[in-house]
Amino acid sequence: MSRSASEGVGMGQSSFRCGALVLAAGFARRFGGSKLAEPLADGRQMIEHTLERIGAALDEIVIVARAESVREWRLVRNHPRLKLRSARESRGTGRADDDSPRSEVPIYPFENAQQGMGASLAWGIARLPPWDGCLVCLADMPFIEPRTYRMLAERLTAESIVVPCHEGRRGNPVGFGRRFFPQLAGLRDEAGGRQVIREHADSRIDVAVADRAVLLDIDTPADLLRCNGQPRKKPQYHSPLEGV
Repeated sequence: MSRSASEGVGMGQSSFRCGALVLAAGFARRFGGSKLAEPLADGRQMIEHTLERIGAALDEIVIVARAESVREWRLVRNHPRLKLRSARESRGTGRADDDSPRSEVPIYPFENAQQGMGASLAWGIARLPPWDGCLVCLADMPFIEPRTYRMLAERLTAESIVVPCHEGRRGNPVGFGRRFFPQLAGLRDEAGGRQVIREHADSRIDVAVADRAVLLDIDTPADLLRCNGQPRKKPQYHSPLEGV
């Protein structure tokens, strides 16, 4: 990964520090099971694809998940970068310190995931390192290309919100500058960050992307069958999460 993918992003700001907050704490009720552990066309789990593609674009990743679902992720058992934090560590309040190495990908188990996406997002924001901005990524969107994550990170500033748009339709991930972190940390409803985006429309930057995957999240088994027509070959980019 190049430096420009994380610390050199933000409209040319040489010290802008941007990471990915991955939301993986949903119950997948419409799917009927642990969808993030479901294999895609090449046999690897959905969560592995998602994290690999994010990891090819951004150096720093923080994951919010339910502990019981993480136990089903094969890559947690096999990859040294991924660190499942204890419940005691996760209950701490306030922002995470910056003592842990940036090569570590912490997974914070969220015990109150039933409160909805807004609560998961707020809880994750409160545990970020001192980033200048973050992309809020959904774990059930495994086909987004690394270049799309990189493009959004490069457009993000501490004062802006970036939203990918494909053929006029807005998708995910959404990037938030640190100006919006306090408001995000106060969310409690299922709407997640949409409320913040609406309230700060003047700060929103719509970024046109050719990547249709920004619109494709997998909510049902039918979605998985439809999306599993993706190529079976391993992607031709380097990610520190490959080979797990």
